[in-house]
Amino acid sequence: MDSLLLYRLLFMAELFTAEFLFILHLRKRKYFALRFAASVLTGFGLTFLFLLVEKLVPSYTPNAFYTSFTFLVLFACTVPMLAFCCDEPWINVFFCGIAAYTTQHFSYGVANFILSLIEWGRSPILGMYFGNAIDFTEFNLNTLFIALVYVFAYFCSYLLLYLAFGKRIKRGENFKVRSLSVLFLVVVALIVDILLNCIVVYYGNDDNIVTTLMSTVYENLCCFFLLYIQFGLIKRGTLENELVVTKSLLREIERQYKLSKESIDLINIKCHDLRHQIRVIGEGKGLSDEAVKEIENAISIYDAKVQTDNEVLDIILTEKSLKCTSEGIELTCVADGRALDFMEKTDLYALFGNALDNAIEAVMGLHAEQRSVGVVVRRVGEIVSVNIQNYFGGDIAFDGDGLPVTKGNRDFHGFGMKSIRRIATKYKGTLSVSTRENVFILNLLIPVPKSTEEDAKKHN
Repeated sequence: MDSLLLYRLLFMAELFTAEFLFILHLRKRKYFALRFAASVLTGFGLTFLFLLVEKLVPSYTPNAFYTSFTFLVLFACTVPMLAFCCDEPWINVFFCGIAAYTTQHFSYGVANFILSLIEWGRSPILGMYFGNAIDFTEFNLNTLFIALVYVFAYFCSYLLLYLAFGKRIKRGENFKVRSLSVLFLVVVALIVDILLNCIVVYYGNDDNIVTTLMSTVYENLCCFFLLYIQFGLIKRGTLENELVVTKSLLREIERQYKLSKESIDLINIKCHDLRHQIRVIGEGKGLSDEAVKEIENAISIYDAKVQTDNEVLDIILTEKSLKCTSEGIELTCVADGRALDFMEKTDLYALFGNALDNAIEAVMGLHAEQRSVGVVVRRVGEIVSVNIQNYFGGDIAFDGDGLPVTKGNRDFHGFGMKSIRRIATKYKGTLSVSTRENVFILNLLIPVPKSTEEDAKKHN
């Protein structure tokens, strides 16, 4: 077998293994196993296609630039294969592909470093480029030992980089890579690193063990820092998103404080006025309709403040309650906010913010008797249930994922519903939406984390 073909086959096996690790938490398409198997077979087939083209060119001679080019082309072909297997945006697929290729190249460097130390010279794996290092046609203990070291080095490297970086990819998460220019620079740096490696392999000094080891260390450091920078883009994007939501929470807290202060001030004024009105009543005179209306308005504003024992939920429900009051919508709420203490503030704000905005939007154009929204949050055993109901007009169609299609009414329940589903997935819960007699029903069931249960028992 052609030595370069053998290494290409090994490269594809290593690359697909790394890609599988990084797409492990991505959303999969139907028949994922069959799709991935077909992609692997196609990838292996491409390696033979290169061999066929090379056989047809009489003057073909392998060199560093051509070899680097073939590896990059093989990798580029795997990216659409990943998109074929995963139900994710292209940027997410490409991100995972780059991370996988960097991981493969890092592991390749680790294996060569270890084997170079053992052989005290050029690594047998590097020698495969020239067909004079490993002879798989003749089995012996040396060949077996080299193969075992090679596999062990890749296993340890893949495990290390998966734990350090791959586990940061959360199921259903949108990467939201904010700086595409930095990601582009990561790609360029990886290509340069691969090209320099091939130049060292083809034109380097085989007898200088120090040069061989130092070049390998340099490549590995480059790969590790590229992964660090690449996944830093996700972290920075997440922090920026949390900062935006945190600022929104702070604004809502300030607004709630102002509303509470205004309500209390207004109630105090009305209480002061009531002393005068009581005096009038004592004299046998009744209150005027205008005075009664002002007092009712003050009390209704004060009653809009919701208390659920969860600060974030109080802010959201108070805001939506005031909005409903101003729009003539009845918002009824029975919520045990403590049951949701385990959820992150950003997720809690996004969940109820999106769900209630959709519900309020849906009832805006309905008759007065149907302008109502109901919210129930309660804990039953180890499960927290969130139920939000509202009337709607017209018909609702659902897509294959069970979410409402917004074709008929773009403002109805479409915006943010995917975000709600991702939050449910994040906390290992389930989201279901249904309709019954012009009532839209959203049900969310989330298991309470064990750590939360243990904390609750300690406090009790």
